Amino acid sequence: MGRRTKRLSDQPFEVEIHSLDAKGMGVTAHEGKRLRVYDALVGEKVSARYLFGRSQRGKAETLEVLKCSVDRVEPRCPHFGYCGGCSLQHMSQDAQLLRKQEALLLHLQQTGNVQVNETYPVLQGPLWNYRRKARLSVRDVAAKERVLVGFRERNGRFVADMTECHVLRREIAEMLPLLSHVLGELEVRSAVPQIEVACGDEQCALIIRHLEELSENDKQHLREFSREHNVALYLQSKGPDTVQLLEGLESELEYGIPKLGLRFAFEPLDFLQVNSELNQDMVMRALELLDPQPDDKILDLFCGLGNFTLALATRAGQVTGVEGSEDMVQRGSSNALLNNLDNVDFHAVDLYQASEVQPWPDGDYSKILLDPPRSGALELLPWIAASRASRVLYISCNPETLARDAGVLVNEHGFELKGAGIMNMFPHTPHSEAIALFERSEPSDNNGAKP
Repeated sequence: MGRRTKRLSDQPFEVEIHSLDAKGMGVTAHEGKRLRVYDALVGEKVSARYLFGRSQRGKAETLEVLKCSVDRVEPRCPHFGYCGGCSLQHMSQDAQLLRKQEALLLHLQQTGNVQVNETYPVLQGPLWNYRRKARLSVRDVAAKERVLVGFRERNGRFVADMTECHVLRREIAEMLPLLSHVLGELEVRSAVPQIEVACGDEQCALIIRHLEELSENDKQHLREFSREHNVALYLQSKGPDTVQLLEGLESELEYGIPKLGLRFAFEPLDFLQVNSELNQDMVMRALELLDPQPDDKILDLFCGLGNFTLALATRAGQVTGVEGSEDMVQRGSSNALLNNLDNVDFHAVDLYQASEVQPWPDGDYSKILLDPPRSGALELLPWIAASRASRVLYISCNPETLARDAGVLVNEHGFELKGAGIMNMFPHTPHSEAIALFERSEPSDNNGAKP
């Protein structure tokens, strides 16, 4: 007969929090086992209760804070605690930034085995109503007699019942109850699972995913909503290639970097940095650190629609952007024309395939910028090292893979990590953007040969 597992009690218990995990949950031990506690901070003593269910195993909720951390603040949003949109509103902004910066430096030291010569000042943008890209869940809930529109609850199972949001762009946040109402009027109200949000500087767009065809009556409801609230509405019946602007409507999605006089046109599913104002500061810092000169030939890897590429082209002699998506490459080329830049070219290349079999753009690049996805750029590091580039600027949405790649560049390829720092792209969440500058005193002596 197998050993019986001790049944967890649903009675409250007291614990002291000694650290936070990567998601910002308090970490402690109870009854000899590691326990993670929602909404608890380091140094606090809380009354907690076990949560039940497979996804909640090893977790507890805070019922009462018995000993309060100096870093605790009152959450601004009334939905904090069950909405999964942001999890650190109970922590002061100074404490959030310190935690993110310390996490980056610790990853660099422990994962990458590298030391930082200089820690850059934290880049900080708006703390509220900053999020211009989001995916909202939709659920027709008969018991509530209405359609819920919002982020998922933090356990991921249900859509949070939200009437407001303090991190979404204000025009979208204020639209949540209106969206609930208009979707509730649709004949296909039970067949709409999600809405994608994308905002430019002047207009926002919503992509409504629908599992059943909309009637003409449904479409007319949506057209009226679009015109009344100045929002572009797109429909998506299946995959991303089925996204189409609802007939009879117009859409002009653009964002700018005013300090450089740049404008970027984009489509609603294109990748954008979620925090518009911080993106502008991030681009300016990239220019400061990479220091493009008129005789520089610069390579921008994972260039997207040209966010960094075009900024570099305002100062460098020539810039080449490389991106895996043909659509994004076309968008980058169009944006170069939009901004009257003729010293930039774009190429569609799968950057994770072996460089020997890829149609890499030929060129003797003096500097490289890369902004890879969360998985990092490990496969590209030998090629970067074999190039003539003396300066490499690495921008990352995952400090852990940045640290891993930093270790390879420094310990295997002879680069020096000149400096690193965080950019608070996602306030009130455990996520952060990081930037790191690598240099080598002598260029590669292999004539830029590819490995």
